[in-house]
Amino acid sequence: MITGISIMILAVLHADFGDAYWLMGANNILTTQRLDPVVYPNMVSTHVHSVLGGSNFGINASSDNLRRSACTSIPIPQDKSNYWFPQLYFQWQNGTFTSVNGNAVIEKSGYTKPFPDDFRMISGDPNLRTFDASSFAQQAVTYLCLDFSKTSGKFNELPKGRCRSGIRSQINFPSCWDGKNSDSPDHKSHVAFLSTGPDNGTCNDPNFPVTIPRIFLEVYWNTPIFDVFRPRAMVPDQPFVFSNGDPTGYGYHADFINGWEPGVLQRAVNECNCNPYGDPTCCAAQQIFTIDQNTNCYITDTVDEATTGILAALPGNNPVQAGCYEEYFETSTPALLSPIFVYNEMGDLLPPKGSIFIPSTTRNVTQTARGTCIRNWGAVSYKLDFVLVNMMALGLLYGVFFV
Repeated sequence: MITGISIMILAVLHADFGDAYWLMGANNILTTQRLDPVVYPNMVSTHVHSVLGGSNFGINASSDNLRRSACTSIPIPQDKSNYWFPQLYFQWQNGTFTSVNGNAVIEKSGYTKPFPDDFRMISGDPNLRTFDASSFAQQAVTYLCLDFSKTSGKFNELPKGRCRSGIRSQINFPSCWDGKNSDSPDHKSHVAFLSTGPDNGTCNDPNFPVTIPRIFLEVYWNTPIFDVFRPRAMVPDQPFVFSNGDPTGYGYHADFINGWEPGVLQRAVNECNCNPYGDPTCCAAQQIFTIDQNTNCYITDTVDEATTGILAALPGNNPVQAGCYEEYFETSTPALLSPIFVYNEMGDLLPPKGSIFIPSTTRNVTQTARGTCIRNWGAVSYKLDFVLVNMMALGLLYGVFFV
């Protein structure tokens, strides 16, 4: 499980009545597992995501179901939406991986109509491994090599070298909507970016005339804790890999599905403009929404597999591919568990896991990928079944995850 997490939620909404703005720290990450009800509904996803929001997140989702969540990991209880992004890992010389802790920030902005029921969208493409500077969709993904004592550098890819204060991944979602469809086959075609870039311009395209809240998701990754281990990394100058097997960062992406209670987001857009520094207490005092920063919200796993800590391979056996991308097919699918339990404290007495209601399966697959995109690992060859990390590494690493 992820420990030492502090999530920040930043929401900025501009309205005709002034600039609505609030900033708050979210309570926790809801879950980290291979689920994506937008792209892979009713099945196991190809790679791991960390998820924020309503506790009814699962293999499928709807606005009505999310609003019935028992709790949300976001400190505005009226926002039971879900937001999710790929998990980051450190890759060792022996081919094993260790999960990296992350702290998320969400920003919403723009004079808007609220999201309609069952609205969902994605930003980014997990299969990208190269950069097109002319693409607004790729401009929407950036990284900061953080140095809180000096100047932080900005990049379009995962930065190489040590980042003194960590790495921040950043992604803008489209903020122009066609005004008709809550989704589209690729989960992108019903929305568009602003006229002059992901965070600039207007919705002047007649095909996408409606402005919706601009979501900007930032994740602060605690990478400095791994700096001492860089000599033992697979690639010491850039040892980090996203869960989709992406060491470049070009394949970063994020998903959103609306779970706001009706009327609350629109009122926040119109009226939450009482503090220029983002203190939300004045908006809560106006009863625009309520704030609860003391109640955590977690759910037990649906997918019966480990996704954090020390792992022999990326969940889903995603190969690490740089320079290009080829599709690989997983030969086994883990079991699915039910029921899912909601709990509020992370401690020794966790709720039990659900029982297996769909057993694990294996299949024979003919891989069409040639392997030419797999990152050059030198003397260590790629295998889908990595050897387990030895006990010495285990002893060294427990101090890394539990911070």
